[in-house]
Amino acid sequence: MKQREGAMSFFELRDALAEPGCALCRLRNRSADGFLDTLLWESVNDPARRREIRRARGFCYEHGWALARATASVGVAIITRDVLQSLLEAVEDAGFQANPLLSLRRVQETVNPKTPSTATAALVTDLEPKASCPACVWTDKMEAIYLDTLLHNLTDKDSLRADYEASEGLCLPHFRQALARVRKEAVYDALVGAQRSAWERLIAQLSESIRKSDYRHLDEAWGDEAGAWLRGIAALVGARPDDKDRHSKGAVWSFRRPEQNSTG
Repeated sequence: MKQREGAMSFFELRDALAEPGCALCRLRNRSADGFLDTLLWESVNDPARRREIRRARGFCYEHGWALARATASVGVAIITRDVLQSLLEAVEDAGFQANPLLSLRRVQETVNPKTPSTATAALVTDLEPKASCPACVWTDKMEAIYLDTLLHNLTDKDSLRADYEASEGLCLPHFRQALARVRKEAVYDALVGAQRSAWERLIAQLSESIRKSDYRHLDEAWGDEAGAWLRGIAALVGARPDDKDRHSKGAVWSFRRPEQNSTG
């Protein structure tokens, strides 16, 4: 099973490296989509899964809104009703635990409004997640598999090195994660060398887009530098979960002449 998982991640990585942007961001987002699809179409009534979601108090912001997809309204309604019911029960079982009038804590809370209220502390704690967002748990697991697959296949014969060198590299967060897992100098050299080249290419494209945004060069046609400013954001923070190749080389977004800003 582990061998099949590794083979699948290898080919998924190879394909993702051929696409625009950070391959790890792309695969992480696909993993999240796959998890949520399975939840909504196959596991929405699974008692163990529902219990896990209740303990997490639902999903994180990113994956909570990722549930908003076509034809998923009934599944989402079942999940959110379940979580809200558990929250309502917590509120109904709670009460206001007032401090004594002549207590140090009451004085502290009066003097400093930012001091957390002990009167509501128990309910605040009860409403907090008791487990991590289920979609985050799954995507973190898959992310680790893809990172290990990349590093294990940067120096071997028939490796991913050429694919990585031809790609746009990893975003900064994923590059840091990859570096933290490196144990061999040859892997370090391959990883850092390819990433350096990717950043050098992007810097050159950003410089060219800045030059062409000058009024003296308004008539020059745009090439690979089109959309570089969006790719620059993605390179530093990672791709947006809802990004549909808006950062790709084909995008003609620029920071001049708004009438040309389109994704056509």
